[in-house]
This record gives sequence, structure tokens and C-alpha cells, in this order.
Amino acid sequence: MRWIKFPIELLLFVIISSQLVHAASFVPTNDQQILETLPDDSPPPRYLSAADFVSKTDASNLEDTGQLLERAYLQGDPRALGQARAQLDQTTDQSTETLMLKARALQSDHKFTEAKALLQQILSQDPAHPDALLTLSSLLVAQGQFTEALSYCEKLDDPTLRVYQLACSAQIQSMTGQLTPVKQTLSGLAAVAPGLDPSTARWIYLIQADAALRSQDATLSKQVFEAMDDQTVPALMARADWLLSIGQYEQVRELLQDHTDKDALLLRLIEAQMKLGDPKAKQNLALMKERIEVWQIRQENAHMREQASYALLANQVDDALKLAQENWQQQRETADIVLYATAALKANSKKDIEIVRQFIADTQFEYPALERALCLGKISDCLHCQASHEQNASQMARTANSPTDTSGEQTQNKDESL
Repeated sequence: MRWIKFPIELLLFVIISSQLVHAASFVPTNDQQILETLPDDSPPPRYLSAADFVSKTDASNLEDTGQLLERAYLQGDPRALGQARAQLDQTTDQSTETLMLKARALQSDHKFTEAKALLQQILSQDPAHPDALLTLSSLLVAQGQFTEALSYCEKLDDPTLRVYQLACSAQIQSMTGQLTPVKQTLSGLAAVAPGLDPSTARWIYLIQADAALRSQDATLSKQVFEAMDDQTVPALMARADWLLSIGQYEQVRELLQDHTDKDALLLRLIEAQMKLGDPKAKQNLALMKERIEVWQIRQENAHMREQASYALLANQVDDALKLAQENWQQQRETADIVLYATAALKANSKKDIEIVRQFIADTQFEYPALERALCLGKISDCLHCQASHEQNASQMARTANSPTDTSGEQTQNKDESL
């Protein structure tokens, strides 16, 4: 069902939209200077002149615009995102499909209010529109408005959309006090995922990865990362987050060392390098600082998460807290909640710690390791390390008790390759 792909791509795009790669702070002095050498697999130029651009956008090629947005999401390519926005700016078409694409472009700029207004416009004309229902639910999840988000999932009552309704609901339920029981639903969805379109399958796997991270479930994480690709930015982010959470810093460095052009991945690489005492961490931290300076020059406000993360890595605790507070007003996904809690704890801000704790109490947001850190008043950069060490110790004990059985050792080695 091609028409349902647009919201699924947006559900994923919400997670990554603010983490697209931006150029470093280099200002050319003449038209002949090379700004960047594009990758070998870059698509050919779409427009050779302004007139060519206008003539093509007049055709209102919605499929082409959708593909550009998908490329921007999967590969962290801001050029594709810029082309998609330009196409949408030129069109006068007001069809439902165009409004859906405009909503996606708006949310990529964190203009959630405007995006939701367009989606509500669609739903006012067609209350059962599946694309708009899924998209609006995803935006509300990103803002931590879980109850309202779930209400839109439940409006997907078409039997042919059962998979989407289940996945939409399961994502929210796993975040709001039903993490353990909903894993069975997620396992069932993952079992059928290979037969679905790639966008839907990726969405299901990312929901599972988030559930595995928050529940410290090594078995589930192993299953997810064996099934999910490891080449797209969202998949790499999810895999790196799990490895960082259990202290596997060398694996993170190996996984991300060739991805310094992606802001979200660069920040995770820096964290791993700092833990390992890698001298390249300083160089990459400076690179990230240059990119932030560009955002500040452009007065862009869609990068609060990245700026706060950088400030924490640079040990700028007060700045980190301020930026995390600003980001909290925009996004409240798992990464944002952890970020705000970390900044609050490092700054010893009781007011902000209480805000996070109250949010968890009100929404029943489930992340046991984070809740423990908030109760203790301190946070470890490796939330799950203790659980990881205990699991490894248990595996070693089983191996020692069964010297002729090597399955435990094989399992441990396989886990390490994730």
C-alpha cells in the first residue's frame, strides 16, 4: 500500500530530522572555491538552472518529493531535504498528498504547531485518513503527549491497517507503563516485518530497539540488531545507543568512525572516544563546535538536543542544562528525557530533577535505570553497565559449571558483535 508509506517515513523522520548533517563554519571568498566533495554515490544534479527547477516543480512530482525526504532521513542528507522544501515552496497544489508532505517538511524544522495544523485540516475533511492519523500520533509521541497520541492510533479501525494500528499503540504502551507485556506484541510484529515494506519494518525494529534499551533487555537487543540494517543513520543511532549504554565503547568507535559527517553519529563517536582516551575525541569535539557555530549564525533552533549533548561532552554543565531545558519544550522522546535528566543531575538542579520525575510519574514513562539514577541523585554515563557486567558474570559461571558446553561462550561472542 504505497499511500501508507508517507506517514511511516515520517514516524521515523521525527526521530532524526533535527540530526541532519550541516556544513562546517567555512565561508568561501570566491565562486571558484570548492565547498565539499560529494560522495561517489550521490545522485546526479536535478536542476541545471533556476528555470529548469521551476519547470519541474510546476509538475508537482509528489513521488519525487517523498523520495527526497526519505533520502534526507535515511542518509542524513540535508541537500535532499532542501530540494524537497524548495519543491513544496513552489507548488500551488493543495491536495491531501501535498499537505502531508508539507507537514513532514514543517516537522523537520521542529515547527510542530504548523505541522499539526495541516494534519488537523486533513482530518477535518476526512476523520479516518490513515496517513494523517499516524503522522499526528507520531508528532504527539515526540512531544511526550502520550494519551492524546494513543487516541489517534485507536482511530485506525480499518482491518487492513491492523499492523499499523498495533505498532502505533505498542510504541506508546511500551513507553507508558506496559513495557514488559507489550514486548509480546512487538515480537509478533517483528515476525511479520520482513514481509512488509522497508519503512514499516524499520519502524517496528526501531520501536523494539527503544524498548530493549529502556528495559536493559540484551536478548531483545540482539534479536533486533540482527534483523535491522546497519547502514542507515537511524539504525546506527539505535545500535550505538545500546552499545554506549552497556559500555561497549570500542565497538561504538568501530561502528561510527566513518560517519563523522552525521551530527548525531559524531556526538556518539566522541562520547566513545572520550571514554577510551582516544586523542581524536578532541579533534571531533572541535568539529562539532564548528557546526554549532554555523547553526548559531543562521539562528537555527532545531538543534537543541545536539547542542546540549555537545555541552555535556565539553563539560559545560550550565550551558548544557539551559539547552536541555529549551529542547524539553520541543521534544520528549527517550533521548531527550535522558538528556534533560543527565544535565539536571550533573548541574545538581533539584527543580529540573523534579520536573523529570514528575513527567515520569504523570506519564508512567518506563526506564528503570534512569529512574534509579534520579532517585540516587547521580547518573552514570553507562546506565546499563552493571546489568551488562552481571550478565557476563552469569554467562561465565554457567560456562565454568558446564566445561563441555560451549554455547554460553558462543552466545557471549555473538552479543559482542552487535
